[in-house]
Formats: sequence, C-alpha cells, structure tokens
Amino acid sequence: MAALGAQGVAGGAMLAWLGLMYVTRPVPTGGFEPILHLCLGAASFAVFGLLALAHVWFGQQLKVGRESIRG
Repeated sequence: MAALGAQGVAGGAMLAWLGLMYVTRPVPTGGFEPILHLCLGAASFAVFGLLALAHVWFGQQLKVGRESIRG
C-alpha cells in the first residue's frame, strides 16, 4: 500500500506541475510573458521532477521489500 501511495504522490506532483503551467500560460488577457513562462517551467520542473523521481524510486524500493536491504 505504501508503494502505491508513493507512486500516487509522484503522479500528483507531475499533475501539480502541469496545473501550474496551465495557470501561468500566456493568454491575451493575462498570464506570464512567453519567455518567462518557459523559464518558470524549466525551474519548477527541476523541483517537481526531482520530487516525483524520488517518490518513484522509493515506491520501487517498497515493492521489492526486505530483500533489497543489505546488511
């Protein structure tokens, strides 16, 4: 169950990043400038992407179980 939860957090982090990109997109009535939007996307993906990657890795470790623990 914990492995599924960790993978759910990874998916949720990516969904939150996509939501942030959707809310800040450049539109005629507002939003960020196009270049600033690209910079925001790259910088925020580093944070959200690493968070998602860490949860995917942790979920895989939980799926393997005790056999993955050395020592």
